[in-house]
Amino acid sequence: MTSDEDESYSFDSAVKPEGKVEEWMNKIEDEMKESLHTLTKKNTYFYAKENRIDWIKGSAEMPQIGMVALVGT
Repeated sequence: MTSDEDESYSFDSAVKPEGKVEEWMNKIEDEMKESLHTLTKKNTYFYAKENRIDWIKGSAEMPQIGMVALVGT
Protein backbone atom coordinates (compact mmCIF):
# COMPACT_ATOMS: atom_id res chain seq x y z
CA MET A 1 0.00 0.00 0.00
CA THR A 2 1.41 3.42 -0.94
CA SER A 3 0.13 6.81 0.17
CA ASP A 4 0.14 10.11 -1.71
CA GLU A 5 3.22 11.06 0.36
CA ASP A 6 5.10 7.98 -0.96
CA GLU A 7 4.93 6.18 2.38
CA SER A 8 4.41 2.48 1.86
CA TYR A 9 3.92 -0.76 3.73
CA SER A 10 3.09 -4.33 2.81
CA PHE A 11 0.04 -6.32 3.77
CA ASP A 12 0.65 -9.25 6.10
CA SER A 13 -1.57 -11.46 3.92
CA ALA A 14 -2.34 -11.17 0.24
CA VAL A 15 -5.90 -10.33 -0.80
CA LYS A 16 -6.96 -11.96 -4.05
CA PRO A 17 -9.13 -9.92 -6.41
CA GLU A 18 -12.05 -12.29 -6.60
CA GLY A 19 -15.77 -12.20 -5.94
CA LYS A 20 -17.98 -9.14 -5.81
CA VAL A 21 -16.14 -5.82 -5.90
CA GLU A 22 -17.77 -4.63 -2.66
CA GLU A 23 -16.71 -7.77 -0.80
CA TRP A 24 -13.20 -7.63 -2.25
CA MET A 25 -12.78 -3.97 -1.25
CA ASN A 26 -14.00 -4.79 2.28
CA LYS A 27 -11.38 -7.55 2.47
CA ILE A 28 -8.70 -5.07 1.38
CA GLU A 29 -9.84 -2.59 4.02
CA ASP A 30 -9.83 -5.29 6.71
CA GLU A 31 -6.32 -6.43 5.73
CA MET A 32 -5.10 -2.83 5.62
CA LYS A 33 -6.33 -2.26 9.19
CA GLU A 34 -4.86 -5.57 10.41
CA SER A 35 -1.49 -4.93 8.75
CA LEU A 36 -1.28 -1.39 10.15
CA HIS A 37 -2.22 -2.67 13.60
CA THR A 38 0.56 -5.28 13.46
CA LEU A 39 3.09 -2.78 12.06
CA THR A 40 2.22 -0.22 14.74
CA LYS A 41 2.46 -2.80 17.50
CA LYS A 42 5.87 -4.05 16.30
CA ASN A 43 7.36 -0.61 15.79
CA THR A 44 6.09 0.97 19.01
CA TYR A 45 7.67 -1.94 20.88
CA PHE A 46 11.10 -0.74 19.69
CA TYR A 47 10.39 2.93 20.49
CA ALA A 48 11.79 2.68 24.04
CA LYS A 49 14.79 0.63 22.90
CA GLU A 50 16.18 3.02 20.26
CA ASN A 51 17.21 6.63 19.93
CA ARG A 52 14.02 8.57 19.16
CA ILE A 53 15.31 10.25 15.99
CA ASP A 54 16.72 6.97 14.65
CA TRP A 55 13.42 5.26 15.43
CA ILE A 56 11.40 7.92 13.59
CA LYS A 57 13.67 7.76 10.53
CA GLY A 58 13.48 3.96 10.47
CA SER A 59 15.85 2.00 8.28
CA ALA A 60 16.81 2.65 4.67
CA GLU A 61 14.84 -0.41 3.55
CA MET A 62 11.77 0.43 5.60
CA PRO A 63 11.42 4.05 6.75
CA GLN A 64 8.90 4.68 9.50
CA ILE A 65 5.50 5.67 8.16
CA GLY A 66 4.06 8.88 9.57
CA MET A 67 1.01 7.47 11.33
CA VAL A 68 3.10 4.88 13.18
CA ALA A 69 5.60 7.54 14.24
CA LEU A 70 2.74 9.69 15.58
CA VAL A 71 1.18 6.81 17.49
CA GLY A 72 4.56 5.73 18.91
CA THR A 73 5.53 9.17 20.15
